[in-house]
Amino acid sequence: MKTSLLWQKLMDSNQTEEIYEILQQLLTCGHLNSFPPAAADILLGLLDEIYEPQVWLLTCVLVGQLCNLTSVARTHLAQRGALSSLASVLNRCLSSLIYITTSSQEGQLYEHLVKFVVSLLQYFSCGSSVCIRKILQDDIFGSVLSAVDCSTSALYVFGSAESKVQLKSLVVGRSMVGRRIWTPSVSTSTIYNRLLGCDAADVLVAHLPSQDSFVVDLYDTNSDEDIHIVEQLPYSCVSSAWESLFEDVYGEWVDVYVTCVLDGGHFVAVFGAEQVEQFHRLSKNVEAVANNSTSLSCLPYRGQLVCVLHPELGGFQAYVVNADSSEKILTFAPDCGYVEEVPLSFLRTLDESSISLPSVPLIHICKLMG
Repeated sequence: MKTSLLWQKLMDSNQTEEIYEILQQLLTCGHLNSFPPAAADILLGLLDEIYEPQVWLLTCVLVGQLCNLTSVARTHLAQRGALSSLASVLNRCLSSLIYITTSSQEGQLYEHLVKFVVSLLQYFSCGSSVCIRKILQDDIFGSVLSAVDCSTSALYVFGSAESKVQLKSLVVGRSMVGRRIWTPSVSTSTIYNRLLGCDAADVLVAHLPSQDSFVVDLYDTNSDEDIHIVEQLPYSCVSSAWESLFEDVYGEWVDVYVTCVLDGGHFVAVFGAEQVEQFHRLSKNVEAVANNSTSLSCLPYRGQLVCVLHPELGGFQAYVVNADSSEKILTFAPDCGYVEEVPLSFLRTLDESSISLPSVPLIHICKLMG
């Protein structure tokens, strides 16, 4: 099929699968100099609409080919709003990664797309004055900044599965001492969204744990010699910035009880001896209620509040996130931070009136210092 016909077909099509096939054909044709005058508008129109990541990726490749033709083509793309379209795609990609496991095929595709979009943005970071003016527009500049903000999942989740396991073995379920510093940080709902595979607030209608507002330097003081936790982790690298922060800012020493580890650098904790005691009382109360409750006989529905009797974690109330089978039920316990996949046999019915919850959440989401 002639290239001109493919472009016309692309402009007229509104089906994702058909658009993907046309884009593939355009790329395999190899006629880089046969872009019609309307090519920029057609491609940027695709970037401004909601499509699967593979469509955006192929579109970005064609945009890159346009950029490579001449400086005039680059300037034309900038004038038509290429930077705004690319920044919008970047935002959507990183937002989607919140809900996708990065090791999955779709997650890997999104990560490739993010890298490619960032490389395309370099075309518009220097050169003609019109490109620079495009960058400095408030709405576009804000879009780019929000796309690479530290709250995005791709930057927020820290460490590997191995590092998470190692940190968990060092701190979970232990009473420790920590020097904590309050920091004006963003909410950590993004890390729970990644762990749950959905937006926790929308699906569960649950009160999420408090904001990630503390950096904590943890010490295990239960033996003759204090153990500095961060020094036990091979991936740790205490930068001069962190060291100067802890030297210049007073850090409050508190009792810390770690309930669970979220990833290789973030954990859930209760601060202060009184709050730790209250947390344990609540856990025992929930466990007692669970022991006297009826076992669930059929799969629960998404968002259902249940009691969980866990052989290692004890009793806790949790929301059901997914119930794919009787052996794999994903639960989220906002009162203690747990995200656990359990079998149906662990679940009990819950009478909410039988459990009195504290008015203020006892737990905090923390970043490990270093």
